[in-house]
Amino acid sequence: MRHAKSSWKETDVEDHDRPLNKRGFRDSPQMADAIHERGWSPDLILVSSSKRTLQTLSGMSHRFEGVLSEIRSEIYHATVNDLLLVLEDMDKEGTTMVLGHNPGSEILVNHLSGEWHVMPTATAVLLVESGEEWKVQEVIRPKEIQ
Repeated sequence: MRHAKSSWKETDVEDHDRPLNKRGFRDSPQMADAIHERGWSPDLILVSSSKRTLQTLSGMSHRFEGVLSEIRSEIYHATVNDLLLVLEDMDKEGTTMVLGHNPGSEILVNHLSGEWHVMPTATAVLLVESGEEWKVQEVIRPKEIQ
């Protein structure tokens, strides 16, 4: 999943510390509801250390209460190789959410599935492991659920 929409109002804030904007705070709980309704609720959440990803996760907490989450600084500005290393720690028996950024999110989905999916802010993609391959089961974009 890509973090929700961030604010560009404060020009003196470092990128890592950029917060969500009004739309980001609105989209986060709506996406959590959509994920939950589809039965994708994660067993483990690996989240970037940036303020906007942590705020996105906080906005989703009403649906993911009690789910183990780990802050991973290596997800921030990650390359596909960085993200593949993060995936080595995913829950092998359950669902793991990687909550990060673009372009890494789109590139990872493409690398695993061979499919290209545009991921505007707060987009979630469910990838399902099928033998040695990953298949995109569904993509949820905030504008498509409102």
